[in-house]
Amino acid sequence: MDTNVVIVGAGPAGLAVGACLKRAGVDFIILEKASELAPAWRRHYRRLHLHTVKSFSSLPFLPFPKSHPRYVPREKVVAYLDAYAARFSLEPRFGVTVKSIRRAGEKIVVETDAGPFNARKIVIATGNNAEPITPAFAGIETFKGEVLHSAAYTEATPYTTSRFLAV
Repeated sequence: MDTNVVIVGAGPAGLAVGACLKRAGVDFIILEKASELAPAWRRHYRRLHLHTVKSFSSLPFLPFPKSHPRYVPREKVVAYLDAYAARFSLEPRFGVTVKSIRRAGEKIVVETDAGPFNARKIVIATGNNAEPITPAFAGIETFKGEVLHSAAYTEATPYTTSRFLAV
């Protein structure tokens, strides 16, 4: 498929770029390996709130609703991102994994598990926490307790009666 721009990632950055391109009349496609918008936001821990005020955290052309608190909670951020995509008719192709990106003359070829996409430009909007990285710790293989990456943490309830160390 040929397009002007391929956007990789349907999180906040990918959606913002899509809305700006749509307003500019530039054709594009958004590819997202997950089956939903903003997958990182959906899996963050339940009590998460933005650490910046909502006036500095909204995406282009659509402020957070006035009814939202100053520091927006995760579930309202997710709802906002869903509404943002609907408002600008952003329709990512879900379940598409990018395998490689290469230049071929004047175009960029984005190889995916759904076939190739040809574009003039590419935007990588996968975020800085799309893939959890677990460092190697000496002796971790003999540790008898639970090891949990922060990306898998959603709430404190299972740990309220436990002694633990968070690193």
